[in-house]
Amino acid sequence: MVRLVEESIEVRVGETSPEQFLWRGRLYRVTEVVDHWQERHAWWREGGRPLAQVPLARDVWRVEASRGRSSTPGVYDLGVDGDPEGTSGWLLLRTQD
Repeated sequence: MVRLVEESIEVRVGETSPEQFLWRGRLYRVTEVVDHWQERHAWWREGGRPLAQVPLARDVWRVEASRGRSSTPGVYDLGVDGDPEGTSGWLLLRTQD
């Protein structure tokens, strides 16, 4: 079952993809990058922001990650509108059970 989350998270990025993320005070370690794609940004939800300042696409990484060695891994969609190299601007978009 897919659950929409859309919460801000902090992400530590390796050479090309996320390696760890902090969500609700818990650290998750990425064990596998399942997929990577771009999806259209919902620009119509931006209210009064000028369209020129609204990103039209978001980078999304579907990752398998776990909280610790004894934790069962889960699947998470991590998205960023800006520079994927930075730690801020990231969102946890969806989780899968």
